Amino acid sequence: MINSSRPKAASQQSALTNTALGLLLCAVSLITLALTLADDLGDPAFFALIGAELVLVAGMGAIAGTAYTQNTADAAQRQRDEAALATLEPLHGGEQR
Repeated sequence: MINSSRPKAASQQSALTNTALGLLLCAVSLITLALTLADDLGDPAFFALIGAELVLVAGMGAIAGTAYTQNTADAAQRQRDEAALATLEPLHGGEQR
């Protein structure tokens, strides 16, 4: 049996983050495709699509930044836990229960 060191919530969170980034990337691609294929697009619609695309790209950056911060915090917590366990190891001794 393989036991993962990551909790299930962390793996679900990373999967949801990856899914959200993928869907936002698809939305940005569709907007870009619409901008290139639309010949008779008026100025208000053009600027609305550009604005929506910028908002989506900013959202992608915010999600990626949050994921990076969370991964950094998880790594720091993991190091602190390992250091605490290493200091407690001599107290364990060799006794069995």
